[in-house]
Amino acid sequence: MSKRHGWCGLAVVMLVAAPTLGASHLWRFNEVFSNADGTVQFVELLECCGAQNETVLGGKWILSDTTGVQFDFPADLPCTDCTANQNLLLGTAAFAALPGAPTPDFIIPEGLLDTDADRLTYWMYPAAFMEWTGGAVPTGGIDALRIDGSTGVNSPTNFAGQTGSVVASCDTADLDANSVVGFSDLVIVLNNWGPCGLCAPDLDRSGAVNFADLTALLSRWGPCQ
Repeated sequence: MSKRHGWCGLAVVMLVAAPTLGASHLWRFNEVFSNADGTVQFVELLECCGAQNETVLGGKWILSDTTGVQFDFPADLPCTDCTANQNLLLGTAAFAALPGAPTPDFIIPEGLLDTDADRLTYWMYPAAFMEWTGGAVPTGGIDALRIDGSTGVNSPTNFAGQTGSVVASCDTADLDANSVVGFSDLVIVLNNWGPCGLCAPDLDRSGAVNFADLTALLSRWGPCQ
């Protein structure tokens, strides 16, 4: 084999053997949630574009313009070829302790985001931000704000694909978060009767609102703490 052909063969081998480099620039905010006092919060991100190696998170951060609170990712994701269209879930310790909460991938400080008006940025990637004004983040303990500006029952999803829904009020049966389990909560249960997927009135997380949930609500009737 000629010397020229030998170098070409070496170049091909080196090209094939070269590892895929990790990155981190394709994570985007997807959903944010908070209760009224900011103790229960989560931030969900989504890998936007089908890239498999968006794993290099160590040293990157998420920052709130309003509160000034910054969360620093402590390490890279411990995998390769694993990130395409996946979620990352960042939640407070109080969020992680709630029934129905999927395990956060990272624990963030309480009060990271301001529910009235804020801009969250992910490191220095210009496309990776989420902002809102006018109290757009619901604080009733059930609904979340999504990246498209809509609100609805929170649906946090972690990197492993676990998802759920939480009620961040004084009791999971306090569905309208008014500190009382009462008639208005009963109406919410009845209005959601039947299969519901992710919904707060499904108190026993069975996938349907039924007599078991009605019984659970009635057993907790009255002021809650």
